[in-house]
Amino acid sequence: MKRLFLIAGLLIIAQLTFSQIFSWGIKGGVNSSKISFDDFSVDPAISIKPEYLTSDPDFPLLVDLNNDGEVAEINPKALDVSAKVTFEPSSYDMGYHFGAFARVKLLGIFIQPELIFSQTNTTINVMQGDEIKDGTSIINEIRSSSADIKYTNFDIPIMVGIKLGPARLCAGPVATFKLGNKVGTTAGDEIGAMVDDFTAVTEKATFGGQAGVGLDILGKVTLDIRYEFPLSKLGDKVTIDGNSYSTDQRASQFIASIGWMF
Repeated sequence: MKRLFLIAGLLIIAQLTFSQIFSWGIKGGVNSSKISFDDFSVDPAISIKPEYLTSDPDFPLLVDLNNDGEVAEINPKALDVSAKVTFEPSSYDMGYHFGAFARVKLLGIFIQPELIFSQTNTTINVMQGDEIKDGTSIINEIRSSSADIKYTNFDIPIMVGIKLGPARLCAGPVATFKLGNKVGTTAGDEIGAMVDDFTAVTEKATFGGQAGVGLDILGKVTLDIRYEFPLSKLGDKVTIDGNSYSTDQRASQFIASIGWMF
């Protein structure tokens, strides 16, 4: 009987000691993310409309623009000029995240690895400069639109920090794996295809860092605010219509979460 009580006592002590060293929990929250990149423009392309390449007299390719009796100038109406398109990054957009974490306390510090599923959203501003022909004159028109990109990610942060009473300070690396993306745009199909080209070059795995503060309430509820900064690029160039453009894409975000420790 004494041996049974001794074993039970040792198990209780081991359990209490283990609970002081190791804990785990679940968490979720919101994130405000942004993709920064170098502005770039897709230059307009000029081609001849097919109907002006026939012998139809209603669609003359050459005309006398100078009124000098020589039919030697290209008819402006025969030119098909695509818009010049400029891509610019927008401000931060809201997303969400959820997952699980573990916390190990050793020698006055803690190590907290996490497994997080997240959706990050970003907006790209698109400026289209159309050249509208009115007889022999050309009128420039600028139209604004936007493209919304939603990335689905699997994040693995490994935070190292110290506790100051109920408060925590932490920092550490994070690996992000892209599981997919979805593009929505208020522009036409041509702009949508360009944005698809932009997202197609996104790296499947990127690396960054996180730093922030946290608060543990009653040993169960956790609150965290962090900033995530890039250590690697999402992409460094995009190819559209055979032309390459340098972009230097990088992602950053602010993260706020609430969790429960078991």
